Amino acid sequence: MATEKKIGIREAIAATIYFLSTKLLISFPQHMAEMGETAAWIVIIISFITATVGFLVVMALIRRYPTMNIVEASEEAGGSVLGIIASIGYFSFFFATTVLLIREFSETVSTALLPRTPLSVIMGVFIISTFSAVHMGLGAIAGTALIGMPLITVTLILLNFLLLPQSNFDVIFPLFGPGLRTLISRGISHSGIAGEILFLGVIANNLDGRHKMQSAGLISLAVAGFFMVMSTLTYCAVFPYPLSLHITYPGYESSTLIYMGRFLQRIEVAFVFLWVISACIHIALSGYTAVAIVQNIFKLPSYRPLLPAFAVLAFTFALAPSDIPQAMHVDFMIVKTYGGLVVFVMPLILLLISRLRSFAKADRR
Repeated sequence: MATEKKIGIREAIAATIYFLSTKLLISFPQHMAEMGETAAWIVIIISFITATVGFLVVMALIRRYPTMNIVEASEEAGGSVLGIIASIGYFSFFFATTVLLIREFSETVSTALLPRTPLSVIMGVFIISTFSAVHMGLGAIAGTALIGMPLITVTLILLNFLLLPQSNFDVIFPLFGPGLRTLISRGISHSGIAGEILFLGVIANNLDGRHKMQSAGLISLAVAGFFMVMSTLTYCAVFPYPLSLHITYPGYESSTLIYMGRFLQRIEVAFVFLWVISACIHIALSGYTAVAIVQNIFKLPSYRPLLPAFAVLAFTFALAPSDIPQAMHVDFMIVKTYGGLVVFVMPLILLLISRLRSFAKADRR
């Protein structure tokens, strides 16, 4: 990690916003509707508030070890055993995110654009393109994210704006859906939907302006949270509950409803191409984070020799789910549920251990 080119705070913010927001383009709104019914957007607010608290805990742990990233700080705080267990948990979260995103985006492209192309071919193209970007390094990926930031911003704003004629916001009532207590419980338990914020902790040593890392994370969470709440609210207004539970590709299905006159129809095809670009950036970021964690665990001089094996494993595991509903279930009901425990609770435990050790040393003196 030390040999990697450092990136600026603007690139880090752009990459993190991409990381957090791109899941909107697949099945995210549908699963939020499962969690919150008519109040799906409130679940997101609670989840992001929880994730913000978790991120501050991660930052508190990293500040105790100013020259280390989250993997190195975890090992220093928890020792070789607990630290390695935590790092394996971090890796598992990002590896699972990479694998499931490859499958979900490939299925979306297959359905929307290339129904006769074998799924394995589409997945292979995704893997080759994204891992080529990973091989080029963090600087290349983050720079692309910064350049492409207007892309996803304009796409999300335009999509929501063009769907307003199809929206009926009366259907978001009752406002608290299944009840405020249920919303809070489900929002906290699904804080893993913003678990990718740990990306900043992994690349801490590669930031040019490390002291601004906390501000970068808070900005990223605020911007991504706004887009996710806005888009999910529009989705629920277009597809009222319980219809919202049965839309497999919410982003694509929403775009098919846009009609701007007889000479401008079927603009969902344009959106799909934008989503493919966003998907490549997202998968490249998650793939880079996963291999960077492995590099830190084994203290390797470079992560690049790991990429061929990692690509093969990603391709193999991406084919493991029997169909897209199963892949989505694993992603949101397992990874994004228990991911919060790994990404936010484990650093809290390590932070407490670190502080207890400091108190014990002070007492001995």
